[in-house]
Amino acid sequence: MIDKVVNMIFSLDSLRTAVFAEVDLYNSVTRIMADDESSKIACAVWCDEDGWRGWNIKEDGTYYFHDIPEHTLGDIMGIVS
Repeated sequence: MIDKVVNMIFSLDSLRTAVFAEVDLYNSVTRIMADDESSKIACAVWCDEDGWRGWNIKEDGTYYFHDIPEHTLGDIMGIVS
């Protein structure tokens, strides 16, 4: 049954691409969090069709995902104009 579901998901190109992108995002967060030096300064920002998204690590070591798209790059970076 699991094989059927996996084959169905991966038969759709756009869904397969989205799944791999999500896995890659979480793997990159895991790698950065495991490195003490990188985890102090890490962030990532990208533009989707509906706006800017990203993630960053706060000073206390927790990370924050910007799931709600922002209109501009300045908005997601917290820059006030």
